[in-house]
Amino acid sequence: MITVKKSLNNSMLLVEQEQQEMVLFGKGLGFNAKPGTLIDIAHVEKVFIPLQDLKSRHFLSLTSSIPAAFFDLTHDIIQLAQHRYAEKLNSVLFFTLTEHLYFAVERSQQDNPLINKLSWEIKRYYQKEYEIGLQAKTLVEDRFKVALPADEAVNIAFHLINGSSKSDNATAHQQVELVNRIAEIVRYKLNKNIDIESINYARFITHLRYFAERILNGKITGGETEDFYQELLRHHPTAMAVSWAIRDYVLEKYQLNLPKDELTWLSLHISRLGRE
Repeated sequence: MITVKKSLNNSMLLVEQEQQEMVLFGKGLGFNAKPGTLIDIAHVEKVFIPLQDLKSRHFLSLTSSIPAAFFDLTHDIIQLAQHRYAEKLNSVLFFTLTEHLYFAVERSQQDNPLINKLSWEIKRYYQKEYEIGLQAKTLVEDRFKVALPADEAVNIAFHLINGSSKSDNATAHQQVELVNRIAEIVRYKLNKNIDIESINYARFITHLRYFAERILNGKITGGETEDFYQELLRHHPTAMAVSWAIRDYVLEKYQLNLPKDELTWLSLHISRLGRE
């Protein structure tokens, strides 16, 4: 049984279920909702994280300091983004992106833009998130009648990268920097022009994104790929040498040893780039 404790705004309720507090979202859900009322779950669009820690309490405090229109806008942006993701975006994104958009509009009104130093990397390596960021930027401008700086599309993309991560440990900033650094190692070691518009390069960058997330979350695991590893070593020694350079960088930077499984898949993607 879900019981209303407090209406946070027209779209959000603080509720209790089995002595556990939660936040619910649904368009118009909070309108005229009275404490003690029972909620029909069919009208609920989102159920957010239980309010068990300080971070969750901070998110709850945002509902009293940020106008409801920003939460509604963020909900629309997440729905737009979710159509492009196979995996479910985490619920924390709803609060972190709302807070960001609120201050982005405030900064634009004060002519105090936030510059993102990784704009080039986001546009190249995270094209899906950047495209969604561009659409979201337009939604914000139309909804609040403001002109946001170009980098706001990149800033929104950062939140989407974090929102699609399976862990809170790796930040988007760290992930983008690591993907860029590994891509630089590959370009330098291959010593050739790489077609960054090719399907092989797109697949390589996709692999790097998940690879970087595993490194930052310390979730590197080995597998049974010894035969495949030896095959690549015989037929693609240059690609394997590049993967060893990546291994050395990861060991020095993150104190993580890459198993042959990770090196095998890196070498496979690098070998395809080397043939172009």
